[in-house]
Amino acid sequence: MTQQKGFPVTDAYDSMFGSEAKEEEHFLPHILPLSLNKQLIHSVMEKAGKGKKWVLAFVIGTKPCFYKFYGSIVAANKAGIPNFIINSNQHYDDVLTRGLTEFNLQNHVACNLAIRGDLAQKSAELMMKVSWLARHLKKNWPGVTVVPVVLGDTIMTAIVPAAWMFSRVEKAIQVEAGLRSMAPEVMKRYKNVDIQTFIDQQFYGKWLLLRNEPFPEQWDTYTSAAGSEFLFAPVSLNREHLIREGYPESSIWVVGGVVVDALELKRKEKAEKSVFDVFPQLEKGKWIRVDIHRRENLTPTRFKAIIGAVQELVKKGYNVNFIEMSATRNALDYYKMRDLINRLKKQKNFLHTNVWPEYSNVVEFFESKNCMAALTDSGGVQEELNLIGKPCLTCRISTDRPETVFDTKSNILVPPISSDYILKLITHIAKDESLLKKMANAKRLYGSNVGGKIMLVLSKLMAKGERPFKWSHEALGLWKEKDKGVEYL
Repeated sequence: MTQQKGFPVTDAYDSMFGSEAKEEEHFLPHILPLSLNKQLIHSVMEKAGKGKKWVLAFVIGTKPCFYKFYGSIVAANKAGIPNFIINSNQHYDDVLTRGLTEFNLQNHVACNLAIRGDLAQKSAELMMKVSWLARHLKKNWPGVTVVPVVLGDTIMTAIVPAAWMFSRVEKAIQVEAGLRSMAPEVMKRYKNVDIQTFIDQQFYGKWLLLRNEPFPEQWDTYTSAAGSEFLFAPVSLNREHLIREGYPESSIWVVGGVVVDALELKRKEKAEKSVFDVFPQLEKGKWIRVDIHRRENLTPTRFKAIIGAVQELVKKGYNVNFIEMSATRNALDYYKMRDLINRLKKQKNFLHTNVWPEYSNVVEFFESKNCMAALTDSGGVQEELNLIGKPCLTCRISTDRPETVFDTKSNILVPPISSDYILKLITHIAKDESLLKKMANAKRLYGSNVGGKIMLVLSKLMAKGERPFKWSHEALGLWKEKDKGVEYL
């Protein structure tokens, strides 16, 4: 990963556990300036003003956002809804930003926020920079409504709606709303049940809300909903969570999973270079693809359990493709486990790779006969494997996609309690052909044409003259303000 001169980037790991680095005398960090594509902004804002439509500002924060927003951006363009992208640029190397070119989005970026640092610095920069952008657009195009569209559960999802609401008294649109983590009740008594009962209780037993993790993503998605006027949920379970929390049913739509559109595109298109040309080793046998990056899984007990289980799986002859993400890299070095990985690299049934830049390669591998399953802590992968029809082994104690476990049974939680427990669960599943077949043939949950469904709803809201903010007297239908009357606030 490159680093711009003069602007140090805090390690994700240091931001979590602290560093022994000497504290700077001045507490304010270096901040990069944001940049605007003024020509694009002018064109989009003028079009919206003339057509009396909203501008949708798609907020991209991380690598998955590029392909998750692909369908909505295409659908917005097709529906004639003015839009542009606000890019956090927090991931600025070629691998993590390849989605810009892979999905031809580079000419749609209106604002590059260039945020850096740890979670606190990112949040502070987002609040300041997004507030400035909100006021800038309001000042130059006072009659045009601009609505941020935020996705999932990143820090952008939480902070952008707040900054926008505080600056313009307008809320956002949250896509992937209602992601709430749950854990099977059997997790509390895993020591007292055998492996098959542990799996059966995940499929058929009681589940509990558990808001602690993922961290900070659960905070992000809860906070985002509070700053969003319109909520688009993947499945009915997400809608139920939102209603229980007090959000009006009239502001929630169940549309499916936003990964669907990009996934369908990549299932039809062939990758420019096959993943099996990039990594020929993957052509032989069936592989378990391992990708771990969640902060909670970088804590000592969990991370050592995961890496120890990977080592044991390789020893037992399982083919393991280990994806080293930036967070994984920092943890391996912090816990001095790099030598262990280097020793595993000498084994023919172990393939160590960095993050695959092309989403098309990920889809190609998941769809292939060479993929047995994924051991992951990603939320999106749980959806993707349900749609593709491959078993997912989620290395977490709770999940914000519990429907993939108790509804479709395409997913099983493999908690990172100890190396031995992870190993027992995975080998038990891998040897049970009927279970693997059941997981692969599970019903598909996340629909189709999701971007189109979202834009259809938004088009109707615009036609009705809805606004992305309501005072209580408006929400109750007492009266509707003709003059917004908030310029002085």
